[in-house]
Amino acid sequence: MNPLHEHHLSLTRRHFTKSALGLAALWSLLGEGARGEGLPGLPHFKPKAKRVIYLFQSGAPSQLDLFDPKPKLEALRGKELPDSVRRGQRLTGMTATQESFPLAPSLFRFQKHGESGATVSELLPHTAKVADRLCFIKSMHTEAINHDPAITFFQTGAQLAGRPSIGSWLAYGLGSENHNLPAFVALVSQGTGNPNDQPLYDRLWGSGFLPSKY
Repeated sequence: MNPLHEHHLSLTRRHFTKSALGLAALWSLLGEGARGEGLPGLPHFKPKAKRVIYLFQSGAPSQLDLFDPKPKLEALRGKELPDSVRRGQRLTGMTATQESFPLAPSLFRFQKHGESGATVSELLPHTAKVADRLCFIKSMHTEAINHDPAITFFQTGAQLAGRPSIGSWLAYGLGSENHNLPAFVALVSQGTGNPNDQPLYDRLWGSGFLPSKY
């Protein structure tokens, strides 16, 4: 091969490599700017939500005592749990030795509050005052009878571990304003000081099958 021609090919390859890498970097930056109006990592649309503060208060009283009254339970107080409710589902370890399963309605009084008419228990007098600013979801349920699968479902949308947490989904959907800080953080309270007080596990704020940046 002609040395001059070989030198020309070498320059061409070098020039092509530099140009390709430069264009790839430029395209990446332009793409991020277009998606987030100049802010890196944001989605292609302008999100309405600016931030989310999510409080998961594990160990709270039952919703039946807070905001989801069951009037029919009062009429059935003390009667045995019908088979149509359990449908052959196994018992928990706490109730496996029980011979009787009497129905027990809430011991607390409920009233409707605000223009929405939200029903709130007497246990939440301050919450009742802002009832119109709240959204009570009463349709969520799981098939599990234990706390752990229900908690996992609450945080990830699935009863089995391995799915992305709510924080990961929010980061995936809303993006982040920077590359150097995490899009979300999880703060775990110690309560009484006993680290085993709350059934919280790192899988409840993991990225699951999403990329690790989420």
